[in-house]
Amino acid sequence: MVYLCGKCRKGSAAMLLNIVLYGNKVLHGKAEEVGGVTPEIRRLAENMLETMYYHEGLGLAAPQVGVPLRLAVMDVRHEGSGKIILVDPVIIRLGETIAMEEGCLSLPGITAPVERAVEVTVEYGTLGGSRKTMRATGVTAQAVQHEIDHLDGILIPDRVGVARRALMAAGLRRLRARSRRGEHR
Repeated sequence: MVYLCGKCRKGSAAMLLNIVLYGNKVLHGKAEEVGGVTPEIRRLAENMLETMYYHEGLGLAAPQVGVPLRLAVMDVRHEGSGKIILVDPVIIRLGETIAMEEGCLSLPGITAPVERAVEVTVEYGTLGGSRKTMRATGVTAQAVQHEIDHLDGILIPDRVGVARRALMAAGLRRLRARSRRGEHR
């Protein structure tokens, strides 16, 4: 089920989607492969991009809008990467890791240092149906890993140590309660 919030950017045909919050079960499960790209998948990707831009995010995965499919969008323009749409992505190589501060549209107000590879190679499908390989570094590499984590049901709290998770506990409880009430971003 896609959650539509009904707001759209002026001049855009895309719809904004509601972003589900931490605690929603779709965020904690492994997403299914997209397989063939259909007009509905293209429309979902367009709506996800619109939603990501509206919330000023760098990336957004389909499970974050309530759709358990292996589809993610991102735009890291300040690094020259621009708009990237990943269909059924697979990480095929990770470089050395460092801790990088990370936030998430499904965990508003919560950030933490997460160990991420500074370089990643990913194979993915395009909306045109072809397969590509991309080597990403810096924030783009971080975004790719973060969004693919979403497709595997892995969230920031799953990537931090016990002490850091304890510091997040109150915020996570609040988000879970909001999610149970059906709230969203």
